[in-house]
Amino acid sequence: MSIEELIDQLNAINPNNDSIYEVDSIIELLYKLDSSEAKKAIGPLLKIFERLDEGHYDEVLWSIIHSVEALKEYEGDLIDSVNRCPNEYNLLMINRILNSGEQSYKSTDYLSLLKKLNTDDNLSYFLKEEVEGYIDRHSKS
Repeated sequence: MSIEELIDQLNAINPNNDSIYEVDSIIELLYKLDSSEAKKAIGPLLKIFERLDEGHYDEVLWSIIHSVEALKEYEGDLIDSVNRCPNEYNLLMINRILNSGEQSYKSTDYLSLLKKLNTDDNLSYFLKEEVEGYIDRHSKS
């Protein structure tokens, strides 16, 4: 199956219903592609999080996190995703990067990104709590 077909399948997934369970088989097919081809799916994988209802949890969402991280060089797409539609999973991925000791990607400082989000009046109470926790955890004393 081509990367274009796999991306079309990822874009068709509604993460709020049972179609989310198709992700694992798509990810399996992505791993069979050349890594430069598979990386084209990073954005569509992250957009699944953007379509997700807040507070929705499913174990398969961890498959997306681990797959994106395994594809490497995803940070630019992740920052774009956070700027487009911050959610608990792309913010969790920012936290995981900070946990690894990385502070920035190109001109984006991760902690500054979180602090900017924390001033957004459109961010839900739930996400503000998440962001504040990450800021507290990673701010220098």
